[in-house]
Amino acid sequence: MHSVKGGAPVPPFAFSKQEALRVTKTIHALVQLTALSLALFGAPAIADQEMLMKGNDTIAAPGLGWTAAISIPPGAQMVLLYGSPDKPGPYIFRVKFPVGYKLPPHHHQDARAVTVLQGNYWSAVGDTFDQSKLKKFGPRDYYTTDAGVNHFAWAETEVIIQEMGMGPVPSPIEYVNPADDPRK
Repeated sequence: MHSVKGGAPVPPFAFSKQEALRVTKTIHALVQLTALSLALFGAPAIADQEMLMKGNDTIAAPGLGWTAAISIPPGAQMVLLYGSPDKPGPYIFRVKFPVGYKLPPHHHQDARAVTVLQGNYWSAVGDTFDQSKLKKFGPRDYYTTDAGVNHFAWAETEVIIQEMGMGPVPSPIEYVNPADDPRK
């Protein structure tokens, strides 16, 4: 602690008017230096990023549309936006679920990242469908599921999710109960 006339303690961050002016000038100089550094050195990185963002990989192919999902029970629709689960690298797809849709317990061979784009989507970890374990995810909510973790889901409303994974995976989805697999 510092002290002033009269001996009253003053915290070390209390400045005189002169010191406060010097600190303010120093902060302004640092801000200007940071801005200049970003302008000189950050611009090439930003320009490179813009070039990446303008690449063909960011443009959806014309004619993309919802199709019946064949690897999950009837009623859901799917669209593959990027990549493919059976090829090396990232892939992104969207799934549209009707009101009341139940996705039976299953797992994936790769980790997945899921973002809810529309509706109220409920999901939980487990080997059997148990409504009491479900956690609600709304628009803009995001979660991840580790590879091999059994989980299940329910759509309270019409739901659209976006799911991302990393291929190649021989089978994008494997059901706990083989009788739930519509491909068999």
